Amino acid sequence: MRIKASTVLSYVKCPREAWFIERDIIPDQSNPFIELGRFIHENHYSEKGEKSVELPGIKMDIVWKERQMTVVGEIKKSSRAIDSAKAQLLYYLYSLKERGIDAKGYILIPMEKKKIEVNLGKNEEEYLKKLLEEIEKLLSTDVPPSVERKPICKNCGYKELCWA
Repeated sequence: MRIKASTVLSYVKCPREAWFIERDIIPDQSNPFIELGRFIHENHYSEKGEKSVELPGIKMDIVWKERQMTVVGEIKKSSRAIDSAKAQLLYYLYSLKERGIDAKGYILIPMEKKKIEVNLGKNEEEYLKKLLEEIEKLLSTDVPPSVERKPICKNCGYKELCWA
């Protein structure tokens, strides 16, 4: 099974959300936080490289060359969920490595003027493989994980589904 990069991102924040994403249960697209993320993605870094580059299971926000090195940029609205953003970017880098492309990545946070470098080293690759095993185990279940209240729930596009 090819896990989606958005599932990796979500799993680190909320396994329940990851379960929904892999089953193509779409979050509320009118959620203001989803709209803000979409706006930031569409209106920043367009001069830097090719936007919305897709490969099976992944859709990278922006890709460019930097001294013969492929660079993947993941645009985020804030650094609040930085661990999940790093996991998503590691998944992109791992997917590219599987295709014979050596790359590095940056998490780009325009509203905070931050650029956080992410590289796929041996430790990161081991972490990602373990994470993917956990995700595959989760996805093999017929029901989503139990609801667990977290600070991110108040802004989540699945809020109505979980807390109705």
